[in-house]
Amino acid sequence: MTFLRASLLGSFAGLALVATIAAAAANQTGAPSEKAIAAGLKMRGLPTLGTAPAPKPGARPGTQPAALHRKTAGRPAVSLSTIRFDFASARLEPDSIATLKNLGNALNHELKNEKKFLIEGHTDSYGTPAYNLLLSKRRADAVKDYLVSVMRVSAARLETAGKGASEPADPKNPFSPANRRVVVINLGAL
Repeated sequence: MTFLRASLLGSFAGLALVATIAAAAANQTGAPSEKAIAAGLKMRGLPTLGTAPAPKPGARPGTQPAALHRKTAGRPAVSLSTIRFDFASARLEPDSIATLKNLGNALNHELKNEKKFLIEGHTDSYGTPAYNLLLSKRRADAVKDYLVSVMRVSAARLETAGKGASEPADPKNPFSPANRRVVVINLGAL
């Protein structure tokens, strides 16, 4: 009887160790969890309207910030540097899958009642501004395609935009890999 009890305890301890190792291995990708993504994208309080800055006195029409900037200012957002792409390509790297799955699950579960999200692609400063703008849009589209085709997120809930190198995460080093990222913004009921 003592041998059987010791054997069972040893088996349970072994299973616990395997589960711990598996959880640690799953987290080694550095991918943010589904709950962390959802927390960053949840709307808090009442939605705000009119987040555009007031025009400066004497400003000419057409010199105000772009409509996209006004639409996203002050909205909940997450920056996902763990979504990576092949060099000069919109092809997702395999190590991005954990983050994409967590993002898709967050959109389908914790954020299922949120209406609209914007996926922004960002690049570093290698390449011309026109090339980076196009590449960043293609990368945002690749993320949307994955979320729609694999994670079954409604395409109607997702918009994409390419920002190129215009909003670096590391402005002191425009060529830094930190600038190559995807940002997801909760647009709410727009």
